[in-house]
Amino acid sequence: MVEPAYIAISAAKKKSLLEAIPAEWHVVVPADTDNLTKFAETCGVLTPREIEITAAYDAVALLERVHAGKYTSLEVAVAFCKRAAIAHQAINCCTEIFFERAYEVAKKQDEYFVANGKPMGPLHGLPVSIKDSYNLRGIDSAIGMPAWVGRPEPESSAIVEVLEELGAVMYVKTTVPQSMMVLDTANNLIGAARNPFSAHITAAGSSGGAGAIVAFRGSLIGMATDIGGSIRVPAYCNGQYGFKPSSGRLPYHNIKGYWPDGEDVTGVLCVDGPVTTSARDLELIVGSIARSKPWLVDPSCARLPWVDEPIDRPLRIGVISSVKTYEPITSIFAECQAKLVAAGHELVPVDFILENELSDIATAFYKADGGEFLVKVCAESGEPLTQAVAEGGLYPCEPIGLHAFWKLSHERAAMQRKWLLHWQATASKTASGEPVDVLLMPAQPQLPRPKEPLTSNTVILAWNTLDYPAAIFPAETIDLARKSYAFEFPAPVTDAEKRADALFPADRAAAYDGFPVGLQLVGQKQDDAALCRAVSIVCGVLEK
Repeated sequence: MVEPAYIAISAAKKKSLLEAIPAEWHVVVPADTDNLTKFAETCGVLTPREIEITAAYDAVALLERVHAGKYTSLEVAVAFCKRAAIAHQAINCCTEIFFERAYEVAKKQDEYFVANGKPMGPLHGLPVSIKDSYNLRGIDSAIGMPAWVGRPEPESSAIVEVLEELGAVMYVKTTVPQSMMVLDTANNLIGAARNPFSAHITAAGSSGGAGAIVAFRGSLIGMATDIGGSIRVPAYCNGQYGFKPSSGRLPYHNIKGYWPDGEDVTGVLCVDGPVTTSARDLELIVGSIARSKPWLVDPSCARLPWVDEPIDRPLRIGVISSVKTYEPITSIFAECQAKLVAAGHELVPVDFILENELSDIATAFYKADGGEFLVKVCAESGEPLTQAVAEGGLYPCEPIGLHAFWKLSHERAAMQRKWLLHWQATASKTASGEPVDVLLMPAQPQLPRPKEPLTSNTVILAWNTLDYPAAIFPAETIDLARKSYAFEFPAPVTDAEKRADALFPADRAAAYDGFPVGLQLVGQKQDDAALCRAVSIVCGVLEK
């Protein structure tokens, strides 16, 4: 029997990734350590100065030092290349490694800085990891598909061009699951990504590599995409910050996917955005791109200014509390609300109207081509569908016709209209008579588990269907030495849920010690700047 081509392609790919890492940066990952978030500091590869560069700052603070001349772009690039190399060996998060390219860019930036006494742009000197679906000219965008290995992209994605113009330094691409439509990152090319907090917590998906590398601090900003939670769920499961913009806010042109040409600009739209280590880094990266006039490189971008006005009054926060949650999410959500009220912010209840309908219509759009495109690409290398994809309920399925697609579009528009009126009607509940600024709700009903999240994903999918910006932020870090927590999980129902449930350790609590638990804020469509500021305000309250 002839061995399928994907097996040899996979073996060669894994070997080439390790060979792209200098031998002196190779490490032995301890098998007896579950939490690897501090492994880079203890493995002996990084110098004390490199540990400081990669561990002591968020992106805003690091850029302040680079732009003040304390660090050069090159030494920052080397530090993050080292840490990303360690990350890949520890948590299998990278699909492409191109350190030499990063060094060349950084050297040119340093030459410019010396000659002109100023940075080249607002992101000058900031290493930024990019999801494998982001095209970078001359480098593969295999997106987990063995059939697409060895096919370097002829043109960069528009957002990559913008980021480089702003001064960002690209150095790695991060891994995704097969299909990019499941919430656990594993593929037949390089295998599964691992959550740095615990092997018993999923790295999630589809931007699981982005979430994991940021949690490891192999990157401070991981650029990713979201069509059904693919930024927000990995941010939540890896204990970081994540931002799904409104469509048209950031350039999406020429980002690679699994659909036939044209499907990426119809139906529920995929958007690009960041996973970060801090709230203010969300505004840094999204605001920097939005201020760059992205409509000049992508005609789908809205010609809208980025409003920099601060919010100098208490927030009006609509609270969606109808979602069934499990401990410690229930208590953390309640404590967050209590702290916001104590800080003077106004909280009002908001009904989660059309919750299931919004989720169902998103799923219907995802099934439009029946998964035919994905199946054809798999056939090129002989690879099978991964277990997560085969059991995920999306592919393969029956494709829909044009009239059915139009019907879905009509129904979606009607739902968007109902939600617009519903949001405006919150004015009747606030003291000022103005609608709420943002909505607060859980990011997921329960803590992340070893594989895909259990229970409903309506709290995520609704905002893709409505095209509202949404952000994940850590609300509380579990500290078992300081506080007693209850740990509840819904009973598994499907075979996949039962398999995942069986992967928990006997002591489930141990996997979550030190894990930052996130919640979600949602803004109105195209009100992305205000949502960024609201996240910073809420996080400022919680950090006191």
